[in-house]
Amino acid sequence: MTITASPLCWPPGKPRTPPSDRKPGRFGKRNSNGWGLKELTLAEGRTRVLSALDRYTRAGHPYRVPPDTIIISSDLALRNDGLPRSGQREPKDPGAAVYFELDGQQQCIPCDVYTRIADNLAAIADVIESLRTIERHDAGLMRAAFTGFAQLASPEAMGRPHWRTVLDTDSQHLIEVQAAYRRKLRETHPDRGGNADAFHAVQEAWRQAEAELGREQ
Repeated sequence: MTITASPLCWPPGKPRTPPSDRKPGRFGKRNSNGWGLKELTLAEGRTRVLSALDRYTRAGHPYRVPPDTIIISSDLALRNDGLPRSGQREPKDPGAAVYFELDGQQQCIPCDVYTRIADNLAAIADVIESLRTIERHDAGLMRAAFTGFAQLASPEAMGRPHWRTVLDTDSQHLIEVQAAYRRKLRETHPDRGGNADAFHAVQEAWRQAEAELGREQ
């Protein structure tokens, strides 16, 4: 599967947060009057990610995170330079995933815990900063912590087709996706001339679709 900045390229090995479990982020700055928080902008969230990765690059090894390996993936429309464009409506899917190479190894840090892409980007930036702090105290522990993110970005994981490809649908509605799932089940069922591998792939695709879209009320 090709990693794209848009649409969102979510690592198949990471379960999606159900929409009902997502929550507002609290990453913005406090208002000047001292009451409440000002919402983090998309540009600020994007800058936090790039700055956190840049600090790895500056930590004595100028090519630890080559800038041309960084892909910020979401459902946002892109600027000419390939980064998310500010000032656009929040898409239905607030998830974000940041792909990059660290010391020559592909990494992926995804987040869809929050209801806005800017906040999910800020959370990813916090994860990167936390791992950098761990490295200052124990480099071995940092490498172990990054193992899971490397597995999400591995060729084996990224080689799995997206559930939309398996179910042959572009619908955003779970009921319509479920209908496509049932059609594919019939087509791939071993008793109807299909094969077991394709049949199981359809079942796995449905599990991914359920996790991503949530159950319609």
